[in-house]
Amino acid sequence: MRRIRVAHVITRMGKGGAQENTFHTVCLANRDRYEVDLISGHTAHNEPSMEQTVRDAGIEIVRVKHLVRNPSPLNDLRAYNELLQIYRDRKYDIVHTHTSKAGYLGRMAAAKAGVPIIVHTPHGHIFFGYFNKLFTRFFTKLERDAALKSSKLIELTQRGVDQHLAEGVGTRDQWTSIFSGIDLAPFDEAIRARAATRQSLGVAPDEFLIGAVGRLEPVKGFSYFVRAARIVLDSMPSARFILAGDGAERESLEALAETLGPRFQFLGMRDDVPALMAAMDLCVVPSINEGMGRVILEAGAAGTPVVATNVGGIPEVVNETVTGLLVRPRDETGIASAVLSLAADRAQRERIGIAARDHVQKFSLARMVEKIETLYEDLIREKRLDA
Repeated sequence: MRRIRVAHVITRMGKGGAQENTFHTVCLANRDRYEVDLISGHTAHNEPSMEQTVRDAGIEIVRVKHLVRNPSPLNDLRAYNELLQIYRDRKYDIVHTHTSKAGYLGRMAAAKAGVPIIVHTPHGHIFFGYFNKLFTRFFTKLERDAALKSSKLIELTQRGVDQHLAEGVGTRDQWTSIFSGIDLAPFDEAIRARAATRQSLGVAPDEFLIGAVGRLEPVKGFSYFVRAARIVLDSMPSARFILAGDGAERESLEALAETLGPRFQFLGMRDDVPALMAAMDLCVVPSINEGMGRVILEAGAAGTPVVATNVGGIPEVVNETVTGLLVRPRDETGIASAVLSLAADRAQRERIGIAARDHVQKFSLARMVEKIETLYEDLIREKRLDA
């Protein structure tokens, strides 16, 4: 068998679940079988970035100068042409695109270049929570068109597959679900260091720490987390709140939380998410739209119960009342009620934490990469690329 040339294409390597997934898929690839490139636009200078992590792993980023996140017809056309040239020069057997912008331009260019196998992972969808109705219809049409160029489509959960099919994106035969894995190793040490981490955050032993982690963008729903904090504090003055992450909503969220004073702490970007998860008594995931919710797996790996919204693929990760509690999106009262319920029942929190930690063992990085490469091998045989 010859080595198969694979390109992973993503719009930018900012900090987020899609980027983590893509990085680990490249980093852990079977190098005896696959020669793998990572293709990306530049991460904005003011955006939290994984690029140093990529460089530290010895991975070169093949740059597409004009591949940018926001819609820009001129830049998008240039990025398409840049991708087309890269594909023709490097003669890939497989192009695997990630996220919406890189997914559309990357697949269209791959089809034009005659790449034999084209795979796409959207890492969620844009059907609600991102754009107005007109733009959503337009971008949904682009997804339908790009699906016609795809050999296989990968969603993180079966519910995500069903949501795409409901919008006419791809066929059932094209779709498969492969979870987004996480590195479980750092969480054991994080659990052992729980008391020290809480002390470093200024959290007293008798305080109940409720946290959240993610990009501070509207789709993540953190304004409802802040509003829920107000309700919780009225009933439980010993509660403390932390929010780790950065993004476009940072200032507005800080303004919303101003009256909560030191009880609500913004941590900014952190590289110690396992430690933060282990320090929490409870993690809240208030997303309006979510492909799967890697942060839920991270909480589970730390043995920390979650309160999460019943959206996207989250219900496939959170087993209601067993590994966490589910609430409606955009409902600060529901979030607060679930938080207070768990805060009042230590035995239930402990049961959920143990069950979540057991559940998350199946979401290892090695297993994720194995499933992706098994999919590649099926397509390689189908296309007779080893012949």
